Amino acid sequence: MEEIFDVFTRRGEYLGTRPKSECHAPDPGFYHKPAWIWIISPDGRVLVQLRAHCKKNLPDKWDMPSAGHVRAGETPLQGAVRETYEELGVKTDPGDYEFAGQYIHDGAWELAQIYLLRLDVPEEEFVLQPEEVAAVRWLTLPEFRELFYSDDFVQYKEDYRRLVLELLEKNIG
Repeated sequence: MEEIFDVFTRRGEYLGTRPKSECHAPDPGFYHKPAWIWIISPDGRVLVQLRAHCKKNLPDKWDMPSAGHVRAGETPLQGAVRETYEELGVKTDPGDYEFAGQYIHDGAWELAQIYLLRLDVPEEEFVLQPEEVAAVRWLTLPEFRELFYSDDFVQYKEDYRRLVLELLEKNIG
């Protein structure tokens, strides 16, 4: 059964629901809202994930630690909690997340809902979803910055990279 997403105008006005395949068409004419989660530790490290080798898009690239589509009828926060559990095996509560803003990704027709999550979990205690995540790694902010701007990391647009670095620097101090 194909996933169904709520869809919106670029201004965030609700339009109804559509199947994932329509949302991912080259020019669907409407937006959907994924949840993008950035995770930091109490000692100021940033978690990253290595996308699984079997991923259709961008396999074997480092990426944000958790992200995913929000299902129809689900809030972006509920999607963030679900995705964190599915991909990393970590149970969290909605109150654990701080909404950090929205990023409009016109090329993918996404109104990405960005969250910050603070976790204190050793790498070996994550239970990774093998079809999504090959590995996770905690990095210091300088290590993260170097990887983030390398060819080994998913190549995000420069305005999004700046937004992420501002978010992390502000919360790591």
